[in-house]
Amino acid sequence: MLKEKLDSRKDLQPMLFRRSWLISKKSLGSKMNEFPFYGNWKCVELGGIHIYGHSTQSIHSVKVGDNHIFICGHCYNPFTMEHEEEKCLTRIGNDIGKTDFWKKVSEITGVFVLGWVNSEGNISIITDPSGMQSSYYGEINGNFLVTSHCQILGDLYDLKMNDLTKELLNYKWFYRVMGPYLPGDMTQFDEVTRIVPNIVYTYDAKSGKVSHKRFYPLTDNPQVKDNKEYQEVIEKASDILKNGADLVAKKWEKPAISLTGGIDSNTTFAACNGHYNEFATFSYLSTHKETIDVEAAKKIAARFNTQHRIFNIPETNDELADFDLKKDIINHNNGYVYRLYDNEMRKRIYLEKVLPYDVEIKSWVSETIRAYWYKHYGRTSMPKLSAKLFRNLYKIFITNRSLAHKIDKVFESYIEKYNYRSISKDYLPADLHYNEVTWGSWGGPNISDMKLYTDITFLYNNRVFLDLLLRVPLEKRINDEHHLDMKKYLNKDLFDMGIRVVNMKETATRARLLNVIFTMNMLLPF
Repeated sequence: MLKEKLDSRKDLQPMLFRRSWLISKKSLGSKMNEFPFYGNWKCVELGGIHIYGHSTQSIHSVKVGDNHIFICGHCYNPFTMEHEEEKCLTRIGNDIGKTDFWKKVSEITGVFVLGWVNSEGNISIITDPSGMQSSYYGEINGNFLVTSHCQILGDLYDLKMNDLTKELLNYKWFYRVMGPYLPGDMTQFDEVTRIVPNIVYTYDAKSGKVSHKRFYPLTDNPQVKDNKEYQEVIEKASDILKNGADLVAKKWEKPAISLTGGIDSNTTFAACNGHYNEFATFSYLSTHKETIDVEAAKKIAARFNTQHRIFNIPETNDELADFDLKKDIINHNNGYVYRLYDNEMRKRIYLEKVLPYDVEIKSWVSETIRAYWYKHYGRTSMPKLSAKLFRNLYKIFITNRSLAHKIDKVFESYIEKYNYRSISKDYLPADLHYNEVTWGSWGGPNISDMKLYTDITFLYNNRVFLDLLLRVPLEKRINDEHHLDMKKYLNKDLFDMGIRVVNMKETATRARLLNVIFTMNMLLPF
């Protein structure tokens, strides 16, 4: 067992759940000195709750009136240009219970779970706009807990993996279509629920019950009417990115952009225009197919005199000390659901040793506004909202209809639970699925996994920014016109270089084949 291996490896114990956190109504006392914590965690007590954090995890809190408001992770506000969490929290905390509260919450960018505790001991929790901070809650043995890693609760309470997760793990197509992740808000433990982006969860101290409520989207979001409105959206959205980059340059001492030739990464780099002497850039090479991205990144960095490093990931496991044990740690951290190929394992283990930066600026989240599911399946429209639609966006189940029906039930419950049918038609179900299911269930755990080697931020992970660009016509989003226009606005010289490496998963032939499968899945009556 992992515990037996790590009990004598004090040097590797801090790799367990690095940059993670755990909120508990009850004190966990001496348990924090045992596996999987090994005394490497700190504790902040406020408002009758205990917030535990790995020694590498940031926890910030302020008291505003009768409320304690806290954040696990980081945030910054590209509207007020505030980069310190305590000041961001104070501004938000002043409006708890008021009309502008959710507006102010939606202004902040970052990777975080945000919570507040009132004088009665009620606890409210939300995650960031796209769930890049993986978050889960459970009511177990009379205790209310929220955590960044589902497996932490599994370790604390000896929870057992449920049968549906086991069935999915054994299904041959589970690792296809965005890789392994679970449907709806389910986790591998029946006692634990994933926290969905744009939903506030509230624990009532008197009843011991948890309720939830959607706070976004609640209104219409009409498509831009003409080119003038479109250009206004492009400029406002671009300014949010640029302001975010300005704040990252202030907030961290050694920020670095994960640079490729892709349009998401290009636009992130463009947003940092004016700060190229303050940002490093880097690329990694773990498989031959990444060479084209590395070469594109080198050209971009050289053009703008930006420091660029290439990390050559070892080609074999034997080149990395303690590979097997570190692999076991990573698999444990991700709860034995998000299993990685060895080249991905080598990447994490190697970068954990050599990456010299204190934050990586990644370009995920952008795929939501790029209408990813439409690209992926080669479609310009989607069927109406249904459990079947959500299931078919999630995975392929042509050869296993029994499992398909089980996943349908998961998504039918999920759609009702989170009021998807009451959301304005201005918000397309496929976009909502990608942001709240795929990002929340797949993206967040993957980012938590990657935070083994450094902190990670996303300029795109801002609710106002996402909401603005969802006003862009679908055709423009599918064709990435809005991204190209933002890049042009932010850095015309970069735009003129014409560098764009297309993801192999976005090729037209692949999309056509996937669309055939998707259509068959939708048409099958059983």
